[in-house]
Amino acid sequence: MKLVEKKYLRRNIITLKEKIPTEFGRFMNALRNLQLSDDWSRICGIHGNTFNPNDKGVKCPTDPAIVEKIGNTPDEPFYCAHSQTKFAVFHTVYIYQFELLLNKYNNSTDKNYIALPYLYLENNGVDYSFMNETNITILLDNKEITITNPLAAQNNYYFDVNGEKKIVQRNGFLTPKNSIEVKKLDITCKEFNNVMYAQRYPTFSSNTLYENILKTLIDFNPLEIPHNNVHDYIGGSGGNMSDVPISAYDPLFWLHHCNVDRFFYNWMFNKTNGFKKDLLPPQIPEETLNDVISPFFPNNVYSMNYKKYKFGWENDKANYIKVKDMLDFSKYPYSYNKIELKPYNPSKINLELHGIPIPRESLHIEVYIYPNNVELTPQNKVKYNAGSTSWHGLNRYTKCCKRCNKSRTNLKINIEDYILDNNIQLDKLKTDYKWHIEAIGRTHKINNEYLTYNQSDIIKDGLISLIIEINELNTDYNKNKNK
Repeated sequence: MKLVEKKYLRRNIITLKEKIPTEFGRFMNALRNLQLSDDWSRICGIHGNTFNPNDKGVKCPTDPAIVEKIGNTPDEPFYCAHSQTKFAVFHTVYIYQFELLLNKYNNSTDKNYIALPYLYLENNGVDYSFMNETNITILLDNKEITITNPLAAQNNYYFDVNGEKKIVQRNGFLTPKNSIEVKKLDITCKEFNNVMYAQRYPTFSSNTLYENILKTLIDFNPLEIPHNNVHDYIGGSGGNMSDVPISAYDPLFWLHHCNVDRFFYNWMFNKTNGFKKDLLPPQIPEETLNDVISPFFPNNVYSMNYKKYKFGWENDKANYIKVKDMLDFSKYPYSYNKIELKPYNPSKINLELHGIPIPRESLHIEVYIYPNNVELTPQNKVKYNAGSTSWHGLNRYTKCCKRCNKSRTNLKINIEDYILDNNIQLDKLKTDYKWHIEAIGRTHKINNEYLTYNQSDIIKDGLISLIIEINELNTDYNKNKNK
């Protein structure tokens, strides 16, 4: 059921393709038209401040120092709100503007509103291969036509941070190819489910970075963490989706963020009595309500009139919408089906990284747990892979940023399934097993190879702990090897 009746429904892209081919065709055709327009690099460029440097239509500030000040993200000169409390709300406004552009570029004879579909990767046997095919046949205005596939990475371009035009790269997976990828996707879907039980917006949205970050994590990951994982799964090493400044140029970014927004929309529906009351303190901090979401205009945020709508790249007024002015979801023209939640089931066995410096590039972090009498080798890493998580960040080639020197982050890695699947006794986990942590960088290359980071590189002066909470057992085997 739709959460709000008489709304345009944002559907799963697979449902759209298989059951509503006319609407799928209009979406695909409009998306391709948008990609062929100047508005493509304008809307995508907002995310990482990677606009076409020759585009005089971009009015919002692009100078890195000014963008840093506007976004309050030192040494991170882009607009997107990552590792900030406003993570979820920024992307709600952002993808709504993208949806309006789809309607602007709908040249079908059918002028009904086009709702952005979402992509929710699950281990349910769905074939996503059509998203990587160069051409695709669609139904448009009652005719079958073959068009350049707008979802395929190779059919799209982006501007990097130096203003150079390049072809979009997608080097990860949509359908798992092995048992490790199956496990990763299962855990990520579980995290999406568990975060819906959050009571307050800050713990729902993001692990906010700040200097004196808490040493104890809540028992579930916020929305941003499974969001990060899917970015990494799709992007892989060197892929756009793994690199914050250029990720929006992969068209799957928009479908992925529509899915992230689906969870936010459902959470808001549950916490506001079906959008009948405001989200107020203490559920959301007063400072968050008054935080600005640049570069988006403060007026007409809910408007469907794309002909008169003022998009973010047009904003040269230094006057931006505040969080409190975009939270009335009953006023947006779209809705989602209700998410049928599974029981709350957070992992009871986790490896937790506390207060670690934010990494200097996007990372995929793997944990290996193996018997003391075994040597970990490249050949047996699949067997002893116990869990993983992803950091979605900015690539810094020569230095750590101002935030790195002060700010920290927390990461929780679920290893419960691995422990249970391998019948590892908890009382022997400390004595008979050891762990190894390493990360593969996604953006830096030396001698044409992506960087590998060991445990000390990742933790530095932070803390690493093994947390076990099973059958009222609460044992903290603290292995702080770096302090």
